[in-house]
Amino acid sequence: MTGTILFLTVGSVFLVALFVLLRRSSSSERRIAGPTQAYEALNALQSELLPDWLVDRVFSDEDREFARGEEAPGILHLFDTERRSVALSWLRQTQDYVAQLMDFHVRFSRQRPDLRPSTEVKLTLEYLQFRFTCSLLATMIRIVGPVRVRTLAGRAADMATHLGGASEALLARYEDVVPMKVTQN
Repeated sequence: MTGTILFLTVGSVFLVALFVLLRRSSSSERRIAGPTQAYEALNALQSELLPDWLVDRVFSDEDREFARGEEAPGILHLFDTERRSVALSWLRQTQDYVAQLMDFHVRFSRQRPDLRPSTEVKLTLEYLQFRFTCSLLATMIRIVGPVRVRTLAGRAADMATHLGGASEALLARYEDVVPMKVTQN
């Protein structure tokens, strides 16, 4: 009996959290108008924010070691402050683009006759895990700095890449249903 009550309680908390998350993301300014913005968000993630070299560089210790070697007073503190700001900006942009892709996914999936609830639940759980990881990462960046959370940042980038891949597949299905008009400049 206790196991059932615990299961129902955890399930209820999960459903409330899911409702709040979906409600918040659908009413936020991150909402996108259509597939063109989804493609732009996907492209920004893949080409600008998630390349391994960029994530490695933002969370690298090499630049900090160089700043530590400089004899100018306050340079290390200034470097740490700026690197923290850069890391948080990277994280915020990554979260925004993934949120835009998930918003498109939710809106487009509602119209799909071949919707698979098990796949949608799995993707929702992965998105919730991504959001939790990003919240943890932001907190850790503020507390210990970006260099010490390099592994967690890599994990967040991998999760964003995976969610981007799911959105890329959805966009390909969208094109099959509604062919995109290509404009030439």
